[in-house]
Amino acid sequence: MRKTKWKFIGVMLLIVVMILSACGNSGESGDAASQDKIKIGFILSDSGTFAPLSENIKNGFKLYLEQNDNKLGGREVELIFEDDEANPQVALRKYKNLVGSEKVNFLVGPISSSVVYALRDEVEKDKVILIDANAAGNDLSWDLRSDYVIRTSFSNWQNGSSAGSYIANNIGKTAMVIAPDYPAGQEVASAFKESFEASGGKVVKEVYPKLGTNDFATYLTDVSQTNPDVVYAFFTGSDGIRFVQQYNDFGLKGKIPLTGPMEFGDLLIVEPSGDSAEGIVSGIIYSPWIDNEENKQFVEAYQKMYNKLPNTFSVQGYDSALIIDKAIKEAGSVDTEELVKVLKGISFDSPRGPITIDPKTNNPIQNFYIVENVKKDGQVVPEVIETIENVTMPETNPAK
Repeated sequence: MRKTKWKFIGVMLLIVVMILSACGNSGESGDAASQDKIKIGFILSDSGTFAPLSENIKNGFKLYLEQNDNKLGGREVELIFEDDEANPQVALRKYKNLVGSEKVNFLVGPISSSVVYALRDEVEKDKVILIDANAAGNDLSWDLRSDYVIRTSFSNWQNGSSAGSYIANNIGKTAMVIAPDYPAGQEVASAFKESFEASGGKVVKEVYPKLGTNDFATYLTDVSQTNPDVVYAFFTGSDGIRFVQQYNDFGLKGKIPLTGPMEFGDLLIVEPSGDSAEGIVSGIIYSPWIDNEENKQFVEAYQKMYNKLPNTFSVQGYDSALIIDKAIKEAGSVDTEELVKVLKGISFDSPRGPITIDPKTNNPIQNFYIVENVKKDGQVVPEVIETIENVTMPETNPAK
């Protein structure tokens, strides 16, 4: 009888210890989970033509962290940066380090569409979320769409098509298109042509210089000889600055209107191009002069932190941090599959306007702004002429 009694007491004590241990472990795990850092790996092009774009994406992301105590979803953040050199093979090596060795929770980047296409299958296989902060390749939202790749920037289709109708209806009916010979150049040019010609225009010539061209004289001579009503050109980074300046130096400014996608209305090209950029009409997603409360606060904070105005790439970096923060809070977790459910269709207010991630394409539904670069108080600034609301990428490739 006594043995039975002590056996019963022993069992009860064991049960109590197990319950207390479970409660203690549960609390400890919760605290540990809240204290564990979120690792974010950046694959950007920190050297070459795209370096200024990468710098501004990082600046925008860091500003968001600065405003939120270096936390996303209530957890401390560690940033790890890799330079892909705008080379898909280099990017794959850097990816393996970030995902395989560093065990990052999220990837942010890249700049180049060629790089994002190279990363897509690896991301899909490893089930790691890539927040695409810039690369605009169309197929990433069509045949190569992945639930693990969410774009916070724009697609080449959106960028090229945004101003086509306005240009055909207000500037000229014949256009010559000039763009670099790589996927983004081809896709932006194609989208512009589709939009421009659907509105009654006609593209009379297309030329595709190599990426990194220093001297555009041959192509500008071609512009003079073709003599279209308007030139539509797409160049980014240092290529864009050189093209705009040489267009002016060649005597074409004021004779044949120069138009383009968002890059030609962005401060990254407008500011260093100076007066050469005056008069250009383009379709943009962001300007420091967009009038909404989020943008006013963003511009003020950015100027305070970096002593300069933000540009399109700054806000793309900022929004990449914002969407990660919002997704973790809504999912209540950093579990990849839970985050994927939240990210598809997520909405937020950006300095550029309202954003919704279209669950059909994983591409942002957003406003585009038709702007003309005008000189005010000694500075060339993009002045909004017209707002095109809720620009949505087609669910499938319209050319197929």
